Amino acid sequence: MELSRKKQEKLAKLEAKRAARQSKEKAPEPFKYLITLAYDGSGYGGYAKQKHKNTIQDTLEGVLKQYFNQEIKTTEASRTDSKVHALNQKVTFLLSKEIAVDKVKTQLNELLPRDIVIKYLEQVSSNFHCRHHVVDKTYEYTIGLGEVDPRKIRYAWFIGMDLDVEKMREASQCLIGEHDFSTFKSAKATTDTSIRTINFLEIEEKESRVIVRINGNGFLYNMVRLIVKALTDVGSSREEIGYVKELLDSKAKPDNLESAPAQGLCLMEINYK
Repeated sequence: MELSRKKQEKLAKLEAKRAARQSKEKAPEPFKYLITLAYDGSGYGGYAKQKHKNTIQDTLEGVLKQYFNQEIKTTEASRTDSKVHALNQKVTFLLSKEIAVDKVKTQLNELLPRDIVIKYLEQVSSNFHCRHHVVDKTYEYTIGLGEVDPRKIRYAWFIGMDLDVEKMREASQCLIGEHDFSTFKSAKATTDTSIRTINFLEIEEKESRVIVRINGNGFLYNMVRLIVKALTDVGSSREEIGYVKELLDSKAKPDNLESAPAQGLCLMEINYK
């Protein structure tokens, strides 16, 4: 008996779905690649894509699309803010084919603007996640003392005065370990918890600079910059040594605590298991 047209159409659709499912099941698992990225964030609105802003991610994905002739979505380990720099940002993307990583790295760098550099390109396992598998991150914040140096204005916060580094070190000790850092987060922070662990916080005086180096298992939005501002208030004698501990214990950011400017901050290192 000849099938009706409706039944024929229904069977054809079922067959097409079955074929698509089988094709998907047979599709090889994509290859995952990890980029270690360095950039000068001065001219960008941060790492992650944003409407009406030129970002590092937009630029990188644009170059990947140009090189591989297909849309490439990237995943980053840390969403650095506008004007924040990085020496070792981590970014992953997927491809359907294997590539010669050294050759591709060189060619991608030729396409990227000079303020963004791929330091390393490597293949990683498919279950690796550059954000979820992070063990710790290290940031550095540079404070310039004395007069402004125009050559370094994009990479430091120049405060025009000396700081008592010993006071800053003493004040910072309360931040080491696991704490609720609700005080030290921007209103834009969207994480479920404000509990973080700081493994170490070092303050080094070098020539006409003070460098605050901080390592932790994660950081809230603007957390490092708010901590630096509080420590600077202690170092300049605007506040007493106990000020940072009072802020930490209050678990609420006061209106008069502002973030240190973005240009002094640099993502230095990201470590994995």
